[in-house]
Amino acid sequence: MRRLLLALFVLTGCSDPLLPAADGGPVSSSQCFGPPDGGVFLSGLSAPVPGCALPAPDSGVFKLSTLDAIADGVLVIPPAADGTALPVVFAFHGAYETGAVAQEEFDLEGAADGGAIVVYPTASQGAWDIRPDSRDGLKLDRLLRSLSEAYCIDPRRIYIAGFSSGAVYTLWLGCNVPATFRALVAVAGTDTRFDLNCCKGSISGMSIHGTLDDSIPYSEGVEANNYVLVRDGCSTASTPDGAHCAAYTCPAPYAVDFCSWNGTHQVPDWAGAETWRFFDSQR
Repeated sequence: MRRLLLALFVLTGCSDPLLPAADGGPVSSSQCFGPPDGGVFLSGLSAPVPGCALPAPDSGVFKLSTLDAIADGVLVIPPAADGTALPVVFAFHGAYETGAVAQEEFDLEGAADGGAIVVYPTASQGAWDIRPDSRDGLKLDRLLRSLSEAYCIDPRRIYIAGFSSGAVYTLWLGCNVPATFRALVAVAGTDTRFDLNCCKGSISGMSIHGTLDDSIPYSEGVEANNYVLVRDGCSTASTPDGAHCAAYTCPAPYAVDFCSWNGTHQVPDWAGAETWRFFDSQR
């Protein structure tokens, strides 16, 4: 039935709560995320951000708490590039892992080679919170504001990626507050744990999913990707893109890729490179 609805371009979602999944994914809700008044998710960020008026910051790998006292995780700042506004990439870990684990799995700073600020937050309660009053959603809104006040970031190039529970969180953010982000990448993700009726607007997206995934089935990754195709008005025709992916034909400025691989529920060692390739193409 869901595939039929997708084919008919009808936007639907589940209204009944789902039990937590084997990977630790949070309970679904039929209510949409309510960003705070005055927050970045509602008001947006204007360029240049306040951080662009500050002296060049120190580069290196820092605890995220040095930027925001309520945030845990890892913050990677590349050497300053003559005041150039840098893109920001957020990468979200799997259930009951940490931002440090996500850094090891994605290594996006290595792939970006100094071309982006990379943030690896740690979830508030093990798995990412996708409830209407999401604690993680509120913290991310505040964190984006803190980044714009401390560093010269490009508000038009904010990207999100995640694995497993982090991929569900990534898709949920792309559903509820897509205007904040230029593109998303979901590794072993699914959109069955939140209400698709909450989705508004379009967003470029790439999915990476193993055909042998026994935690979040491959078919759910395919359907989540198909839903992004529908939202972006893309065709089902695809061509090879990068070393591992296929790109679909989409109206500008949107792009959708799908990367199938013969693996289980994990982040493949090439995911960071493909993720940055996709993000860097979405300027």
